[in-house]
Amino acid sequence: MPTSRSLTCPRCQGTMEAGYTIDVGYGTKAVPKWVAGEPQKSIWTGLKLSGKDQLDVSTYRCRRCGYLESYA
Repeated sequence: MPTSRSLTCPRCQGTMEAGYTIDVGYGTKAVPKWVAGEPQKSIWTGLKLSGKDQLDVSTYRCRRCGYLESYA
């Protein structure tokens, strides 16, 4: 994940600002997660995640052109 220093947009060279996107589910809101490997379906929970590392995803947005760049 980038440091707190000012980031430059790779497309237009504008200033990037830190933020986040949200995953909205039935009655829940959460920061998206990144999980290694291919998704495996689960009848009960939608996806099998037991024992898998999950990393929060941070997203940066260019103030000039709106480009989004995400990091886990």
